[in-house]
Amino acid sequence: MNQTILQTFYWEMQEEPYSNAYPEEKNLWQLLEKRAAKIAKTGFTGVWLPPANKGHAGIYDVGYGTYDLWDLGEFKQKGSIRTKYGTKEDLEKAITALHAEELKVYYDAVLNHRFGADELEEVEVNNGKKAKVWTKFNFPGRGNHYSYYKYNWNSFDGVDWNASTKKIGKYLLQGKSWDWSYDDDYLMGADIDYTNPNVKEDVISWGKWIINDINFDGFRLDAVKHIDNGFISDWINEIEKSTDKNLFFVGEAWLNGVEQLIDYLNQIGHPLLNVFDFPLRRAFVEMVNGNLDMRWLGGRGLVNQEGYKDRAVTFVDTHDTDRDLPNEYNTQSISNFKYQAYTYILMRENGIPVVYWKDYYTRKMKEKIDVLLAARNKFAYGAGFETDSNDQQTYSYIREGNEEIKKSGLVMMITRNNSGRIISKKINSLKPKTTFYDFTGHIEKKVTTDEEGFADFMVRGQEGRGWSIWVELQ
Repeated sequence: MNQTILQTFYWEMQEEPYSNAYPEEKNLWQLLEKRAAKIAKTGFTGVWLPPANKGHAGIYDVGYGTYDLWDLGEFKQKGSIRTKYGTKEDLEKAITALHAEELKVYYDAVLNHRFGADELEEVEVNNGKKAKVWTKFNFPGRGNHYSYYKYNWNSFDGVDWNASTKKIGKYLLQGKSWDWSYDDDYLMGADIDYTNPNVKEDVISWGKWIINDINFDGFRLDAVKHIDNGFISDWINEIEKSTDKNLFFVGEAWLNGVEQLIDYLNQIGHPLLNVFDFPLRRAFVEMVNGNLDMRWLGGRGLVNQEGYKDRAVTFVDTHDTDRDLPNEYNTQSISNFKYQAYTYILMRENGIPVVYWKDYYTRKMKEKIDVLLAARNKFAYGAGFETDSNDQQTYSYIREGNEEIKKSGLVMMITRNNSGRIISKKINSLKPKTTFYDFTGHIEKKVTTDEEGFADFMVRGQEGRGWSIWVELQ
C-alpha cells in the first residue's frame, strides 16, 4: 500500500463553532482510538498527532506553547492533568489501537522554545543591563519523574520579554550567542540553547522515551529551521540508534524556494530527514489565484527535483497555513481548486502526501478524498510520466502500473479551467487496446486506446469536478 499520512488536528479544534458541531473532538485521543479501524480501512498508513505534551496554557494550548515535554497529560501542571487532547493514558490507548490497525503514529515535537516558566530570574542581557526574565522551570507537578533536569536561564539563548521594563524585545542572555540554525535562531518564547550539554542530553533522552516507551514511530519537527543544525542531526542519530524501528522524521522548514529547501537538507546532512514541500504548495496557491501555467506543474516543488524526490512530504494545507483568523502564516490559503491539489499529491510517484483533518472531516471533503485514496492504493503504481498534452490550464500525468498489482496504472487529469465544458486531450496511456473509465465518476463516457495506447481522455472544466482519474476497466 502506498504511504499516506492523516494530520489529525487543526488550530481551532475544540473551539467554537467547531466544539458545538464536533463535540467528539474534545477528547481527540479517545476519538482516534475509536476511529483507528476506519482510518486504516480508508487507506491511510500513518497519522500525525498534535504535540501531546503540556503547554503553558494547559487545556487551551494547541501544543506549540511547550512547557514540559515530559508531561503527556499525567501531572497536575498549568491548571490541569490532561492536555487539550486528553490524558497520557488516553494517548497510550490510542497508540495501541492505531498500531493494531498497522498505522504508524508520528509525534509533533516542538523543540525550539519553551513558555510558561514558573519563576523569574534576574540576568544581564545583550544591552549590558539587568533584566528579569521568565526562565526558571521547576515542573512542580512532575518533580523529578522521568527527568531530573530543571531549566533555568542558562538553558536558553534568549527571551522576548523583560519583566523589569515590561517590554517585548529580542534579549540575548549574558555570555550567550545564537545557535547555528538555517534561519534566525530566535523565533519566540525562551529560545533553547542546544550548546548546553545538559539541555541536549535531556531532549535526546526525551526523544528516545517517546519512541521506545510511549511507542511512537517518528516525528514531525516544528520550526526546524530555527533549531541548531548540528543538534538536529545528532538528535536524529541518537534516537535512530536506540531502536530497531524504521523511524520517520519530517521537518517543518518553511522555505518557499526549492533551492532553499535543498540547501537546508544539505546543511543538516542527515539522510533520514524529510521536509514538507512548501514550494509545491506555493504552486497550488498560484493555481488558486489563476497564475499557474499548468504546463510547468510537473517540475514544481522538491518532489520533482532529482535526488530529493523521496524526501518531500507533500500537502495542501496544515494547521499553520489554514486558520480561521488571518495571521502571518495563512495569508495564502488553498480555498479553491483544492481537490485538484489533492489529486496531484495523491497520484504522483514521489512524495509522501498528507491529508488535513479539517479538510477531511470538518469541510466534508471525506467522501471525495476517499475516492482519491482508493485510487491511490488500487492504481497509483509504477513509474510516473508527464504528457505532452499539458497546456496553461490543464495538466495530465500517467502512472504505468506494475505487474504485481493487477490492472494498476492510471491517467490523471486536473484543470483550473472553469468554463463548464469537457476538455479532451490525446494522451498515450502506455496501455494499447485497453478500455478506461473515470474512477471519480465525473466523466461517464468510457474510452478505448488504439494499438499504440493513445485515446482522447477527458476532464470537466469545472472547479467542483475538474479532476479525473482514468483506470483500466475492471
